[in-house]
Amino acid sequence: MSGLFSHPPAETGGPEGRPDLQFSDSVPAAADHAWAGLTQHLHLWWPAGELSRWGEDSFFDLEDNALVETSAHDEENVWGEVTDRIPEQWVELSWRHFGSASATVVRIELTTPGEPGPSSNPPGEKAVDGSGVTITLSHSGWTASDPQDIYDFYRGFWPDALSRYRRFMGGS
Repeated sequence: MSGLFSHPPAETGGPEGRPDLQFSDSVPAAADHAWAGLTQHLHLWWPAGELSRWGEDSFFDLEDNALVETSAHDEENVWGEVTDRIPEQWVELSWRHFGSASATVVRIELTTPGEPGPSSNPPGEKAVDGSGVTITLSHSGWTASDPQDIYDFYRGFWPDALSRYRRFMGGS
């Protein structure tokens, strides 16, 4: 009976979506320093040449519970709004895609190697072996209606962003 109609059924873009993106890297720093580098010094390592509305002269900052890009002319663009966090452990943002009406979820988590979840070490203390922390970024909430090129972009962007963060924090 499917051959009775001249047009194929429309795609629904349901919740099946695309798989979550997940990337990890190691940072040779105590949790409090890693957290400060991530949240207070974002503008020093963010790859604005790759993800920016206005280019490399933009300033990125995690301010007032949002990741904000400010242009050289003081125009602002909010890339993500903080929805929840535990300082020195994790932050979660509702992520906006430039040129798309949808939002996804970006969660960045700092853990001590060997620990199954967020670090249980007291703030400012490295892992027992002195190896620092692991940063894990998960980008979830993708739907089938999200543009494939945006999904593909972030699949390449996040590993580069984490690599720049690692180098900023003293990693090689």
